[in-house]
Amino acid sequence: MIRYAALLAAAASLAAAARADDFQGAQTPSHNIYCLASPADDVTPTVELRCDIQHMDNKWPPAPKSCPLSWGDAFVLDPTGPGRLQCHGDTTENLSAPVMAYGTQWKPYAFVCTSQAAGLTCVNAEGHGFSLSRTAQKVF
Repeated sequence: MIRYAALLAAAASLAAAARADDFQGAQTPSHNIYCLASPADDVTPTVELRCDIQHMDNKWPPAPKSCPLSWGDAFVLDPTGPGRLQCHGDTTENLSAPVMAYGTQWKPYAFVCTSQAAGLTCVNAEGHGFSLSRTAQKVF
């Protein structure tokens, strides 16, 4: 029985490691925006893209009462529907993530992110998404 439990634990650990390897991350050359695309799994049934912006000249309206954590700097996109802000207690910041050079596209899963000197725009197949820069952020 102990061997069976150890085998199950090892299998679960390997499955979790494989899923972690499926996450794709990137950052802008200014190191102001960090993105992470996560695969579908048992918790999240669809892929998801989240980008966090570190420094902004403007501030979003106050967080809704339902958000006791950080608000206004994390933007999320699903394969369908518009981009949105996310209440969060973590970050996508990863200093070792690959850099999206200006003028290039990063295409994780069902999304396309375009890096420009003026900022980053990410869209799904429906054309919904978000645009992020130090001076302005927009969801559409």
